[in-house]
Amino acid sequence: MSSNDQDQPYNDPYYYQDPSAYQNQEGYTGYDQQGYDNSGSDSSAYAAPPQQPPPQRLAPPLQQLQRIQSGIPGFDQIVGGGLIRDRVYLLSGPAGAGKTIFSSQFLYNGLTKYGENGVYVVLEEGPQQLRENMYNSFGWDMRNLEESGNLIILDAISSRLGLGSEERWVVPRPFTLEALLYEIQTAIQTVRASRVIIDSLDAMSLELTQVDLRSLIQRLTMILKSFGCTTLLVSGQAETNHAGRKAVEEYVVDGMIRLHHALEESVSGETLLEQNAMQGNSLEEDSFTMKMRTRKVEIPKMRGSSHSHFLHPFIIGENGVEVRAEPEVTKRLRRAIFKAKQVD
Repeated sequence: MSSNDQDQPYNDPYYYQDPSAYQNQEGYTGYDQQGYDNSGSDSSAYAAPPQQPPPQRLAPPLQQLQRIQSGIPGFDQIVGGGLIRDRVYLLSGPAGAGKTIFSSQFLYNGLTKYGENGVYVVLEEGPQQLRENMYNSFGWDMRNLEESGNLIILDAISSRLGLGSEERWVVPRPFTLEALLYEIQTAIQTVRASRVIIDSLDAMSLELTQVDLRSLIQRLTMILKSFGCTTLLVSGQAETNHAGRKAVEEYVVDGMIRLHHALEESVSGETLLEQNAMQGNSLEEDSFTMKMRTRKVEIPKMRGSSHSHFLHPFIIGENGVEVRAEPEVTKRLRRAIFKAKQVD
C-alpha cells in the first residue's frame, strides 16, 4: 500500500467512520426525523379509496287503510268504522247462528248500496235454495243482480257431491281444489268483484290435513287480495278442535267475526209495593224464568284496526241482522229505597 493510499480512507464497505464527519457536508440534513416527515412521497396517494354506501332501496310509502261499510246496522261501529278493504275475514259460528244471512247481507248491501260487485261461492247449500231463502225472508232479489252482470253465484256443491248442475257458473267435475281456485279467480275477473263470500270453509277441508289446509287458505287469500277483494270465509268450526288446538284458518286470516247462538235463561217478573198498617210498607216480588235462544257477536281479532272486546247482542229481523253497538249487560242490579210508614 503506497503512502498516498494511506492518506485516503480505504473504500471498504465495512470501514467505520464517525457520523459526525458527515455533518459538515453541504446539503446533508442528517438523520433528523423531521427531515423524513417533511420529505419524500405523499403516502396519502396510496390510501384505500373510500367505500361507497350501498344503494338505498326505497321502501313503499305507508298508506292510510281504507274501510268499507257492511251496511249491517250496528256492526261497523264495533269494528272501528267498517272492515278494512282488500282483506280476508273469518266468519265463524255454530249452526243457526246466522252466518249465511250475515254474509249474504254483507254482499247484498255492497251491490245495492255501495256499487261493489260480488261473488258468492256455495259449497254446502245449492244456489237456488240460497236465492229462495234470501228472497222470501228479506226480499233480497239475487237473481236480478245476477242477470245484470253484477253478481255471480258459483255452484261448487254439485261437483263436490258428484251431481249435475244447470247453473251457469259451476265447478266442473271431478271436483278438485285446483279447479275450485281457478273458477273463483275467473268469476272475480268476470264481474270485477270487490266482495267475495266462500260458504263454507268446512266443506273444503273435509279431506285435508292441517298442513294442506293451511297451504290452501294461504293460496286462496293471496288470490283474493291480489284482485282487491274483501272476503268473508264462512266456517262452522268451533274455536278449538278435538285436540285443543285452534283452527288453522284463525292464524291466516286478517280478522275474525264470531257469532254465538246459545240457549239462555231469561228472568222476568214484577215487584209490588204492599202497604201494611201494622208492619209498614213491604216489597213483594213475583218472578219467573224462561229459556230462549240468544245471538251475540264478538270480534276476537282484527289486524290494523281497533275494535270492541265485548259481546254484542244481535237479532235477525225482517231486514236481516241488526247488531246492538252497546255491550251486553250480563247482570242488572236494582235497589229499592223506601220509608217505613209511621204507625200511630
